[in-house]
Amino acid sequence: MRSVIGFLLLVVLALTPSRSFAKTVVFWQPGFPVADSSAPEEAALRTAFAGADFVDAAHLSDALVAPEIDLLVLPYGSAWPETDWDAILKYLDRGGNLIVLGGKAFTHAAYEDASGWHLRAESTAQTLEMFIDGYQQTPGSDGLAFSPNDDVFPKLPQFGWKQAFSPVVRLSVVNYDSSGGTTGGEDMDLTTLAWGERDGHMLAAPVIELDHNANRFVGGRWILLACEPDTDFFSNKELLATLAELAVRKNDRFAFRPRLPLFVPGEALEFAYTPSDALAAQSAGDELHVRVATEDGAEHYDETVPAQRALTLPESANEGKGFHTVEATLLRDGKPLRTYRSGFWMRDWQYLMSGPKLTVGRDYFALDGKPLPVVGTTYMSGDVSRLYLLLPNAYVWDHDMAQIHAAGLNMIRTGLWTTWQHMLAPDGQMSETALRTIEAFLMCARHNDLPVQFNLFAFYPDVFGGENGYLDPVALRAETLYAQSLVERFHAVPFLAWDLINEPSANKNLWRTMPDYDSFEEAAWRKWIADRYPDRARLLHVWAEPSLGMGRNLQFNPAAAGPEVAAQDPFALPSAGAFSPDSVRSGFNPLKVYDYAVFTQWIFTNWVGQMRTMIRGVGSQQLITVGQDEGGVAGRLSPAFYSSQIDFTADHTWWDYDAILWASLAPKFQGKPLLIQETGEQRRLTLDDKLRFSADVEAQQLERKVAIAFAQGAGALEWVWNVNAYMANDNEITIGAVRPDGTEKPEAQVLAAYAAFVNKSPQSFTQIEPPPVTMVISQTLLYSVLGGLALDTQKHALRAMAYCDHAPLRMLTENRLADLGTPKLVFLPSPQGLTDEAWGQLLDYVARGGTLLVTGPVDRNEHWQPVDRMGPLGVKAEVIPLAVRGSMLALPDGKSYPLAFSADVQQSATWTMRFDDGKSLEVVSHGSGRILWTADPVEFAEGYTGAAALYRWALDEAGVKPVFKEVEPLSPAVLAFPTELTDGEVYSFSNESLDAQTVDIVDALTGAHIHFKLQPQRGAALLLSRQGDVLSNYGGAAVDAK
Repeated sequence: MRSVIGFLLLVVLALTPSRSFAKTVVFWQPGFPVADSSAPEEAALRTAFAGADFVDAAHLSDALVAPEIDLLVLPYGSAWPETDWDAILKYLDRGGNLIVLGGKAFTHAAYEDASGWHLRAESTAQTLEMFIDGYQQTPGSDGLAFSPNDDVFPKLPQFGWKQAFSPVVRLSVVNYDSSGGTTGGEDMDLTTLAWGERDGHMLAAPVIELDHNANRFVGGRWILLACEPDTDFFSNKELLATLAELAVRKNDRFAFRPRLPLFVPGEALEFAYTPSDALAAQSAGDELHVRVATEDGAEHYDETVPAQRALTLPESANEGKGFHTVEATLLRDGKPLRTYRSGFWMRDWQYLMSGPKLTVGRDYFALDGKPLPVVGTTYMSGDVSRLYLLLPNAYVWDHDMAQIHAAGLNMIRTGLWTTWQHMLAPDGQMSETALRTIEAFLMCARHNDLPVQFNLFAFYPDVFGGENGYLDPVALRAETLYAQSLVERFHAVPFLAWDLINEPSANKNLWRTMPDYDSFEEAAWRKWIADRYPDRARLLHVWAEPSLGMGRNLQFNPAAAGPEVAAQDPFALPSAGAFSPDSVRSGFNPLKVYDYAVFTQWIFTNWVGQMRTMIRGVGSQQLITVGQDEGGVAGRLSPAFYSSQIDFTADHTWWDYDAILWASLAPKFQGKPLLIQETGEQRRLTLDDKLRFSADVEAQQLERKVAIAFAQGAGALEWVWNVNAYMANDNEITIGAVRPDGTEKPEAQVLAAYAAFVNKSPQSFTQIEPPPVTMVISQTLLYSVLGGLALDTQKHALRAMAYCDHAPLRMLTENRLADLGTPKLVFLPSPQGLTDEAWGQLLDYVARGGTLLVTGPVDRNEHWQPVDRMGPLGVKAEVIPLAVRGSMLALPDGKSYPLAFSADVQQSATWTMRFDDGKSLEVVSHGSGRILWTADPVEFAEGYTGAAALYRWALDEAGVKPVFKEVEPLSPAVLAFPTELTDGEVYSFSNESLDAQTVDIVDALTGAHIHFKLQPQRGAALLLSRQGDVLSNYGGAAVDAK
């Protein structure tokens, strides 16, 4: 009898859910403050968490040590007991479950003193430990429809909230590998349990679930009621009970994916059931209810089967046209727990190839021959981001692309930023699995009418076991095998373009121009200088290097050894110290820096040319580009050199939001469109590690950037549609339009509104008429150790001309002066030096009747050797160091303007000059034209008054008419930039102030009276016909009735 009883007891123990043995601790402290939430009700909590221990602050730490505790409930919103943090963190780190009811979890510590409990100010000290960088406020439930997650059971009952808080969360503890664009691991998953929705847009996520898979907090489930709930929240017994059930339920998450997201007829429809916790014991009797349906609603499979790791669906499941959606619901004891949605395509080459053809004209894109002003986004996947090709889910892709298309966006960018090795077959080519996966992705894009740019490499080509990504034959062969196999498979997809490399650097010194000193670079450098400079003695002279000796080493590393022992190689790559702004005083030689910069451009341009030849060699006529960032026009690999090898230039406008126009004009070259291929707002922080900008301010930044993208540009793509929380990189996890909880940021609305703007009259975007003013960039200055000053000069000049004088212009680098054409005014701001070839081209322009404005001396060549550029023109002046603060600019119209030069300018190796006749400006005739030449490098001076006045005078002298009349003076903090089109005109507006600004101008080209209020920090755009009619507008830009 005793043995029977013992057996029955064991059976009962085995069948009893583990929850019965677990314990819940509810933190309860009379008088404890509440933050960002409603006051909790003890009776409601005791009902919802029956059997739980209610523990005060004095005993919480001891309670959490007990191993049987598997759920901690914190009911005071953002507030938590400060003295118990250590114990709470240790409990969570061993996999404890957590419910936080209300607020922004762990942002307000509470402490007790003699007068009671008090809240400390908001802090991120604890949330950062939990991989939450902060929270962004989202709307309350008024005016929103309550939308529970249909894929989680039981569904949450409806409740209301005053405001919600979306966490800026990092779902990866560590990165996948060490490459620059690497993804992170799936260390944490976020599931939204309910949304607040309006017109199909998820705007708030009041309840989320965070499940921890690896590295930290493993096994723990955190449910955050991330909102300020209505006061009746704690009377919602069903809601509290549902949260309690979900918080401790085990092994209910899984994936159910097809072996491939695209099958060919006759292939077995193999699926894999993958529990999220692969090490957990499978619950006996778990089943999957699997349903397959096509987009016409027809069901092709509907069965309940055992939850086994592998399942092959019958061939009948692939019947029907279009995308096949697969729904798998996990059943336990007959009750649904979760639904996982995936899907697959059946190969349909005819459908894929029937997509529209993406082409470019001189200034804009076209789709099937029709103009395509671009407003789009980067997209990989809303579930696993950069792992989308390793963990594909075509259902997610199709769903997200449908959302993107519904917003009116008309192009996406995707590709590989990481994990190339995992994409390859043993022979080095793309594996069939990877190619099928990309094919499925392209089918989803075709399904949603979205042209695609596909990125092949990121930052620096993967060397695949080699040493140098641009020069090593081992690396080049592997790169070609990978890229060629990919391009060859999809060479005829008409809506596909190739982006060779994202934000490239010259070598493994990412985002810097500095030698890597590997053997391939050293050999290529020596060959390049030998070919470029056959006169070695002259080269050593201009480099100021001895043919034998220690050279500059004698300054920074004094030694008594003779040259036979310590001689330096004068033809070696420049030393790292040479790139410092103060390198010459520190004992390094900066004179090789220019040559090294040009050398890297040559290396990269050759690599781009090789990739282009490969792509064309497999029969592809698809568009090719390089997705460079602002660094490309700031001293790194530049489209000024490689644009001849691509079909359109691309720039990424990121960090420098004070110089958006500069980054949007500098990469534009004659005959090729410029696309702002990435833009958005980076993570900005306060000194105490809080997010500096709200989501609204981030949207305003984006709004201005997109407006300016149409200043002589073809449009913009935002980075990125879905925030990439799967990166162990906090700078990335704030960027994007849709948060990990599925809510849309305000910038999603900005994108949709700009899409509506361009889609209203796309036929207007055909060809840009060049503006009458061109600014020439001295690469001699830019590629020297004074490159930072060169950039400041460009930005200074651009703001003075475009913002203060309201004159539209283009920018042109000195190596591209063959494309100068015949603008009415060319200005060369504070160049200091220029190559002989470039100076000769500018003199030819002047001789043909042009007007050239030069500020300050230009008497140095690219090696900073003195060159007499004034004497041959009959100009006499003394060039002297610029080592004073004050000077005066006296214009021929009788007006004078003080100039003030900062200490940084004075202490740099800069020069000014004094004309023999004492004037501060000379007018020099040359051929049929004139040079307007100032003694001082005006753009080096502080402020814009002097430069703007000089430019206004020069514009008049060159016969450049104002593009609009100011009815009311326009603030210099407001950009009003017209771009003349063949059939109309598009205005880009940007208010870079904290005050609303009135725009009241009469456009000279169309006669339109543009009159509206531009709100603080906002952007706007206006498309006009030649007759002054409004064809489209954005941001309130308007025209008064005629």
